This record gives sequence, C-alpha cells and structure tokens, in this order.
Amino acid sequence: MVITTSQSWGLLRRLFLTGFASLLMSSAASFSVAADQKPDVVNCFDAKRDHVQITLRSDCAGEVVSNAEAETIKQRRIDRIRKKLQNQSKPLAPGKRLVSIGTGFLVAPGGMVLTNNHVIARCPQVSVTTTAGKRLEATVQATSPAFDLALLKTSLESEVHATFARKNDQLTDLPIVLVGYPNQGIAPIKPLLTSGRTLQRYQVSRLGVMVPIRADVRKGNSGGPVIDESGRVIGVITAKIDTVSTFKQTGKVVRDVGYAVSNAVVLGFLENNQVTVTTADSGAKNSETELFDAARPYIVRVGCWQ
Repeated sequence: MVITTSQSWGLLRRLFLTGFASLLMSSAASFSVAADQKPDVVNCFDAKRDHVQITLRSDCAGEVVSNAEAETIKQRRIDRIRKKLQNQSKPLAPGKRLVSIGTGFLVAPGGMVLTNNHVIARCPQVSVTTTAGKRLEATVQATSPAFDLALLKTSLESEVHATFARKNDQLTDLPIVLVGYPNQGIAPIKPLLTSGRTLQRYQVSRLGVMVPIRADVRKGNSGGPVIDESGRVIGVITAKIDTVSTFKQTGKVVRDVGYAVSNAVVLGFLENNQVTVTTADSGAKNSETELFDAARPYIVRVGCWQ
C-alpha cells in the first residue's frame, strides 16, 4: 500500500478509529467493517493483470472485491505461476538441458518463427515458448550465418503475426521499442519491453545494412523485433556495442547502442525462403503499452538445448 505524506496521519487515525490497525502489520491482512460503514482500504482487483492488492479506495482503478474473492484470485495466480515454472523446468528431451535463450517472433501462418542464427547455432534441439507459457519443439528451416538470421518451423497455430515496415522505408531517428527476453541477472519467463530510438544513419557491416539504435540491449534480446510507433517491425536485434572494446580503440565511452538487421535484409531472407509476410505503411502512433500488448501474441522465447 502506498501512502503519501499528506495522507499518512489522516489514514492512520481513521484506521485506528475503525479498528483497522492490524493492517499495518501485513499488506495481506484481511479486514471487516460494520455494514453501514464504507471502508477506506479495500481489495482492489486489476482484471487485466489478474492481480489483487490492498489499497485505498480512492486509489483503486479496478474492481473492489471481498476478502474471499481476493483469496481466490491470489490462489489462482499462485497456481498459474507454479504451473508455468514447473513446465519451464521440465527438460524438452531426456538428457538435455536448457543452456541459453533468445527471442523470436511469428512472421507468417504455419508457425514460422524468425530469430538470430547465433541463438540456435550449435543447438541439437530448439524450443519455442509462447507468452502464454506453451512450450514446444521447433525445427530449423533455414539459416543465414552471413546475416545472422534463422527461420524456425513450429506447430503453433496463432492467427497473429508481425507486420513489417516496407523494405525501402527510411526509419532513422524515430522512437522504437524492443519486446523480448533480456537477461536481468536471470532469464525472464515473461517478455519485457525496452524503450529506445533509432539513430540518424544506417550502417553497413558484414551483416549487411544495419539499423543502429539507442537502447539497453541485453543478452536474450537477440532475435527479437524492433518495433516502430505504428507497431511495424523495422528490423531484428542482433548485437550491442562492446563498450570496453570501443573505449580501448577510440577513447570514447559509448553505452546502450545496439544493432538490428534491417528490413531490407530481413524481408529478402524471408522471400528467398518462400515466406510471405504482411507489410504496411506507417499509421497512427501507439503508446508503449499498446505496442507491448499488440506484440505479446507473436513473441516467443527461443531455447537452446544441449
């Protein structure tokens, strides 16, 4: 429960007068009031997150629920997380273990997933896990070590796939988001959003045309989409700048710069492998929350098993 300074003394006084002082001992404590009283502190249910917390009635943006309903919601959430963790811990195949993860995304019907080649290289077995927690085996359909791209085939039957910006669109100096599984000290189970911006010029490297971006790119982001404000994919994350090596070579400290394989390369790779994708012109600008919600259905966690 978050209480501002201006509210704290008034709230403490009300809690004491109405017999709620026990709430100060535990954020999960239950409470009851007389039928003719209107409590200041309630169980607030956020249906979108399927989460309930004790908060001030005035701060509750969701639905006020009873103690019994709150306990049911809490237990349902615990059971769901426990089941997901159990599924994640089971080996995909006997004798193999998960050694690394990356990000991938559905690009076309038939369960076609795009990721980086370095995410699945030297992996005897590859898995994909949806944001809903469903994990299944993937087979490698095509790779391009030269462009660090790989195409995977899965049995996923999702009707939601990424929409790409057109091949020749110039998408420099624009706000973007990354949606993927960046390492936060441990590998995340759920996808995370990272804000960023494309830099002003494309670069040409051994991987072809690259889109430099200013963002906190981490291990696990590899293979994930770079998404513009219209929700279109404009490239595939492949690397981040080596701050230490750059400093040794140039004397400059450069942080939070990553690189994505451009659509010109990505769409060419998919076309060469007979994968038809959806492209679109720039449209309405979306909030980061809207972009994240739209991307979640087609994002997958790619696992390497050895």
